[in-house]
Amino acid sequence: MADRSMNKDMDKDIDIDVETNVELDTDPQFVEHDANLDVLIERGVALHGHLGPYLVCGIRMGRLALQLLRCRGYSDISAESDAGSTPPLSCLTDGIQVGCGCTTGKGNLRVTNWCRPRVWFIGPEGRTVTIEIRPEVVASFRTGTLEQASQSVKTLPLEELFQWNPPSD
Repeated sequence: MADRSMNKDMDKDIDIDVETNVELDTDPQFVEHDANLDVLIERGVALHGHLGPYLVCGIRMGRLALQLLRCRGYSDISAESDAGSTPPLSCLTDGIQVGCGCTTGKGNLRVTNWCRPRVWFIGPEGRTVTIEIRPEVVASFRTGTLEQASQSVKTLPLEELFQWNPPSD
């Protein structure tokens, strides 16, 4: 995995504008494992232990990264989660594992302690994309139940849930 520590821009808060006209690739050859979101959420709950909005966001974020980077998942993508190791934000990283197949055990998932709902993905040929949960979505997690927040982020359009730039080469 490329080392972001050399990037001085990572020391600053950055705003990532969503590219609303990005076409998502739905070709099944680039999304190897089951794309049914309900099944992936069930797998996530089995791994994580409970349902929560950060888990669902991580699953959807991982799937989006696969589409944007034209990856199959598991071994042709790496991720660096800035979510840290403190719940509930760290639950995002468990969702990433389910959504795109990156794991710490395989060495293609690292976790930093930036404490931000943001993940940097690198795909084949060094293409990268950074995806972050929109601040207003994170703020919405403070109202209602975990179930309500989870259901909301499950159905929210990707452009309203996340912000990202087109993948870089």
